Amino acid sequence: MPAIACPACGEDDDLAGERVDERIVITCEACGATFGRDTTPTCGLCGSTDLEAIHTSTLREAGRGEQWAPSGVRIAWYCWDCTGRDVTSPDAVPGPNPPPGANDDVRGLRNR
Repeated sequence: MPAIACPACGEDDDLAGERVDERIVITCEACGATFGRDTTPTCGLCGSTDLEAIHTSTLREAGRGEQWAPSGVRIAWYCWDCTGRDVTSPDAVPGPNPPPGANDDVRGLRNR
């Protein structure tokens, strides 16, 4: 199933997007329809937008000589509502999971 498809004709390949503020405006080059896409991350398990980004690993590549150079980071999203982990990926893990950076003493606590 495609992540994005034109709501008018169903095209999922011939699409062009442009960022406008917090949204992406997509134009279907097959039929000419335009539609918006919100860039707010949403939990794939419960639909909540109360998410927190977790830095899970540093991507690295070969640098000079024997050194490795950082080339990026992998971000996973934690859902505060359903306590799911990596909720924006197809491999979402349902909770209960401890909050990012927390231990058992502060599980479930958060300043709201």
